[in-house]
Amino acid sequence: MKKYIYITSFIISALTVNAQYTKDINTNRPSVSMGAYSVSKGIFQIEGGYTYQKDDFNTEKYNTQNNAQLQLRYGEMFEQMEFIADLYYTNYKQTDVNINASNSGFKQLNFGIKYLIYDHYKYYVEKRNVYSWKANQRFKWGRLIPAVAVYVGAQFNSKHNFYYPELPETGLKTMLIAQQHLSKRFSITYNFIGENVTEEEFRNLSYIVTASLGLSDRWSIFGEHQGIFDRKYRGNTIPFNDEAFIKGGFTFKLHQNLQFDTFAGTNINNAPHKIQAGIGVSWRNHKIYQFKDPTEL
Repeated sequence: MKKYIYITSFIISALTVNAQYTKDINTNRPSVSMGAYSVSKGIFQIEGGYTYQKDDFNTEKYNTQNNAQLQLRYGEMFEQMEFIADLYYTNYKQTDVNINASNSGFKQLNFGIKYLIYDHYKYYVEKRNVYSWKANQRFKWGRLIPAVAVYVGAQFNSKHNFYYPELPETGLKTMLIAQQHLSKRFSITYNFIGENVTEEEFRNLSYIVTASLGLSDRWSIFGEHQGIFDRKYRGNTIPFNDEAFIKGGFTFKLHQNLQFDTFAGTNINNAPHKIQAGIGVSWRNHKIYQFKDPTEL
């Protein structure tokens, strides 16, 4: 699953020895948050999916959206750096008394760079106590220290954004990413996001918290909360409840370079009440790394 992959081999060995490279695919899906670690230098990865959303206004009015998402990730120049392209395409339909309107097109395009500025496991190694089983089972407080990455990119807003059609055509998007691995199978990722940060009338400050648990080498589950600190549209503040979402889902890893996922979610507001569900897939090209010790694979 994402940043949370099957953390067994991911964190303790692979990252410590070979920077960003992981034996199993490191994907952001199915959540909308972004992990701190890159795909590794020379790795190309595709993550795509389909999402259905219905907005129910508790009247005869409702909206439906069929959305396609595609994320392209490529590691280059440094192990800690990756280039990311996000594409969002939507088909929108509004149904109301005497009204049936529809439209489709690209909702938003984002192009940016992510860089890992601090990796706790580069400096911290959990030592095994050969004399005490109990000591080895204790929680390691060093795991609370997160890996930290930053993202900077350009966002291109389309008039097909039906809720906010007057957004500026271009904007600056920034993100602070923190990622904790509290155990070999459990992780939490935090995203603090700024969109249109140079446009005071349209500035959006939001956050995403994603928790994930690896059930086995193939199966993993996740839960996610997405909300806003402050969102403005034409100078007016958007209520928190309008944009707060909770969702959950699971992933299945077919093999180390291919993963499938599904999820469902809802907002916490009832005007309108929004529900969504989706499926997706992640694939990467494989790269053979030269490990110092082959057993660490």
